[in-house]
Amino acid sequence: MYGEGDYSPNTIMSSVSSEPQPQGTGLPNIIPTNSSTMCSNEYCVSDEDYIEMIEAYIFPSPYEWLLIALHMTVFFVGLIGNALVCISVYRNHSMRTVTNYFIVNLAVADFLVILFCLPPSVLWDVTETWFFGSLMCKLVLYLQSVSVSVSVLTLTFISIDRWYAICHPLKFKSTASRAKKAIIIIWVTSLLLVLPDALVMDTRRSSALRVETHYFTDCTYTWSNHYTKIYQLLIVFFLYFFPFLFMSFFYYQIVKVLWNRNIPGSAEVNSRQIRTAVVKSSGNGAISLTSATATSSSSSAGIETQIRSRRKAAKMIISVVVLFGLCYMPVHLINTLR
Repeated sequence: MYGEGDYSPNTIMSSVSSEPQPQGTGLPNIIPTNSSTMCSNEYCVSDEDYIEMIEAYIFPSPYEWLLIALHMTVFFVGLIGNALVCISVYRNHSMRTVTNYFIVNLAVADFLVILFCLPPSVLWDVTETWFFGSLMCKLVLYLQSVSVSVSVLTLTFISIDRWYAICHPLKFKSTASRAKKAIIIIWVTSLLLVLPDALVMDTRRSSALRVETHYFTDCTYTWSNHYTKIYQLLIVFFLYFFPFLFMSFFYYQIVKVLWNRNIPGSAEVNSRQIRTAVVKSSGNGAISLTSATATSSSSSAGIETQIRSRRKAAKMIISVVVLFGLCYMPVHLINTLR
C-alpha cells in the first residue's frame, strides 16, 4: 500500500512513457501490456498500484487541509448567519421593511449556494475530480450561477429602491408588495439568464487514464470554447458591468443628497413641525415665541446630528460599490480568460 506523500507528481512522472501526456494532470500515461500489469520504460505497475498512485496524488496536502478548514468555517458561519437573518425578519413584524425583504432575498441566495454548492466545489477543487455524476454537475453549477445572479440583481434593486426613497421621496413610495414583485422578477431573470449552465454542463474525463476510473472526471461545458467565451462575456456584461454602472449611478446620486444639508422633502417636514409647535402654544404670545425658538434650536441640533449620520452612511455606500467592483472583478476576469 502507498501512504500519503509516497508519490508526488514528479515521482509519478518518472514512470511515464515517451508518449505525449494529456493536459490537466501530472499523472503517468502508462501503456498496458495485459489486464493486470502495465509497463513503461522502467517500471511495471499493477492496476491496483496505479490506482493507489492516483489516490496518493489527489490526497489533500497540508495547504489543502487548511483550505478545507477555512471553507468549513465559512460553511457553518454562513448557514447560521443567513438563517438567523431570515428568522429575525420572519418573527418580527416591525422588521418587515422593503429593504429587509431584499436582504432576506440575499440571505436565501447565500444560504442555498453555501448548503448545496460549497461542499462539492471544495472536494472538486482539492481532488480535481467531480464525484457526483452528470445530473448533480448540472444542478449544482446551475444553482451556484443562479444564486450569484440573484445576489447581484438584488444589490442592484436595493440601490434603485434607496435612490427613490432618498432622492425622490415624494414621487415614489416603496411598499412590501412592490418589493415582493421585484424579488420574483429577480429570480425569474436569474433562472433564465444562466440557463445554459443547466443545459450544456456535463461530466467528462480530463485525463486519458489507462485504467477505467472515476478519478479526474471534470464538470465542464460541452460546447466549444468559442461559445463558452461568448457566454462568459454576456455574463460579465449582465452580472457585473451593467449592475456596477447602475449601482455607481444611483449611489452617486444618493451620496450627493446625503452630503448636502437637506434631503428632498425634509425642509417641508421640519417647517411643518415648527408651525405645529407654535400653534399648540398659541394661547399666550410669549409662550408661542419661546416655543418656536426652542423648537427651532432643537431642530437645528437634530439636523446637525442627521448630517453626520448621513455622511457616515454615504461613506458606507461608497464602500459597498467599491467592494462589489473589486470582489467580483477577479471572478469574471478568470472565467472569461480561462
